[in-house]
Amino acid sequence: MLFNSLALLLEFTTFIAWWEALAVGVALTILLYSLTPPPPAYWEVKLPNTLYLYLQWSWLGYTRLSSAFWPFFLIYNPILFGVDYRLQEGSFTAASWITIHIICLMPLIYWTGAVWRCSAHCTARHWAVLARLATVAAFADLALRWVIYQYYPNILFNCQQMIAQFGDC
Repeated sequence: MLFNSLALLLEFTTFIAWWEALAVGVALTILLYSLTPPPPAYWEVKLPNTLYLYLQWSWLGYTRLSSAFWPFFLIYNPILFGVDYRLQEGSFTAASWITIHIICLMPLIYWTGAVWRCSAHCTARHWAVLARLATVAAFADLALRWVIYQYYPNILFNCQQMIAQFGDC
C-alpha cells in the first residue's frame, strides 16, 4: 500500500510534497493512538473451526487481532502489486485497472471493520494502532490511486491503455 501511488505522486506531480505526506502520517498515528483503547488484562481466545466462523467471528471482534489482520494484508498487497505489474506490462487497460480497485473495496471495508473490532484482542496497544493505521493507509492508497486515475493518468497509463477510457492521449 502506498508504494506505487504515493511514489508516483511525489515524483511526477506537485499534488503532495514529502513533508505533507509525512505530516499526515504523523497526525494519523497520533489520532489513532489517542482513539485506540489499551487491551484488557484478560480476554478469551476463540479459535474458529470453519471459514464461515472465522469470517463471522473476525467481523464481530471475537478473534485475535493477528488472525484478523494478517490474512487480508497478505492477500490485498500482492493483488495491488499484481495489478500494477500487469498495467506496466501493458496487459491491463485503465478501465480494468480501476475495476479491480473497485472490486477490492468491499473486502477492504470488511477488513477495516474486523481489524477495528479485534484490536482489543492483542498483546500491546501499539500493535492495534499499527493495524488500524494500515487499514487507514489502504483507504488512503485507494484515494491516491483515484487521484492518479482522474487527474494524472499520463504518469501511469500509456496511450493504448487510455484510448478506451479517455478517447485520446
